[in-house]
Amino acid sequence: MTTEQITENAKAILLLCGRFGAGDDIGAQPLNIKEYDEVAAWLVSKKWWPADLLNEEHQGALSDAFAPVGPARMKALLARGASMAIAIEKWVNKGLWVLCRSDEAYPHKLKQHLKRCAPPILYGAGDRSLLSKGGLAVVGSRHIDAEAEAFARAVGRSAAQSGMQLISGAARGVDETAMHGAFEEGGTVIGVMADSLLRAAVSGKYREGIRSGQLVLISTYNPEAGFNVGNAMGRNKYIYALADFAVVVSSDYQEGGTWAGADEELRRKSGRPVFIRTGPNVPKGNTELLRIGGIPLPAEAMSANLNKALQSASAPAETAPVMSESVEQAQSKNEIPPPTYMEPSTTSSEERMVVRETPASLLASVYDTVKPLIVNALDKPRKVDELVIILKVRKAQLQDWLKHMVKDGVVEEQTTRKAKNFALRKPEEELKLS
Repeated sequence: MTTEQITENAKAILLLCGRFGAGDDIGAQPLNIKEYDEVAAWLVSKKWWPADLLNEEHQGALSDAFAPVGPARMKALLARGASMAIAIEKWVNKGLWVLCRSDEAYPHKLKQHLKRCAPPILYGAGDRSLLSKGGLAVVGSRHIDAEAEAFARAVGRSAAQSGMQLISGAARGVDETAMHGAFEEGGTVIGVMADSLLRAAVSGKYREGIRSGQLVLISTYNPEAGFNVGNAMGRNKYIYALADFAVVVSSDYQEGGTWAGADEELRRKSGRPVFIRTGPNVPKGNTELLRIGGIPLPAEAMSANLNKALQSASAPAETAPVMSESVEQAQSKNEIPPPTYMEPSTTSSEERMVVRETPASLLASVYDTVKPLIVNALDKPRKVDELVIILKVRKAQLQDWLKHMVKDGVVEEQTTRKAKNFALRKPEEELKLS
């Protein structure tokens, strides 16, 4: 790719928003996403394209009519053609490409999910067609224990085995471990980087993946930018946006990029389904993410077809499997032993199961498993229909469990002229959940 291969619209966006290195000190700060969006809205109001700003005649209108960003700043940014050409030549010689929001090849998922917050510029290396395939986002801490590391590798393998592309942050810890798991099974991977894209694109550990078409690395930041905490936090939304589902392997509580990214996605209207690793040894952040809308990863997910399991578990309540959801919710409260992860067999493709489940004790008693969940939901007297919505279970199944709880003396019926409610028989006593 050279400047001749970049569209005029893309050149204009790159000039307005891009950074071109130490030789680009013009005293004008490139536009951030919010500022560029204001510029884009202004261009639409004038029925102009970004490329129209490259025309000196159109630039003359900036002083008269432009409101979002000062005309002097705009003109200074647009005058950086020489710096842009030098930077692009350097990047292209290292195998990088540049996509801007106006380009047809720009991933639709970013625009659809982030709308006006979609990044104006993407820098990348590798097969950019992978950006439109969707897949599974796998995120987690940089510092992880052996169990989380085994899980991350297993979920990467399982994603590839079920035909799902893996999307991650290409950082050490969970990200790289999951990526390697996907590579081992021949899967494709998107690495969304927060820094040092240029260096990564030519490094030995990524060169073969890029060359073979298994890997594409992207960044919304200057390819030569070093590590920055703000950038690391900011790229998380792009990981989720490019995916169809997400799995949080390991998260600190209310700190770090993994927590911030998952919390942001769970609060987003029409966000991606965010699945959480559960079990007795997971960090507190994992458990707390369940409380704000995270979905417990079904125990059977990685021993079957991961793609189908995630689709089923994130389906509406009336079609979602009840037992696996309830079991996994209880597992997050440490009632049930976690799955055991084993290395895949190399004898045949049929035997290459990444995850082996623990024995049938996992499903020992569904009633005992869901009872504490119903108790938690009965923080006040509630109708059956309310409980159905809260617990996301079938009404008939819930009524059977409530009958058992009434018989056991845990719950009582409260009938009035208007409705029948269920309430804890002894609300002042806290029932043990283990």
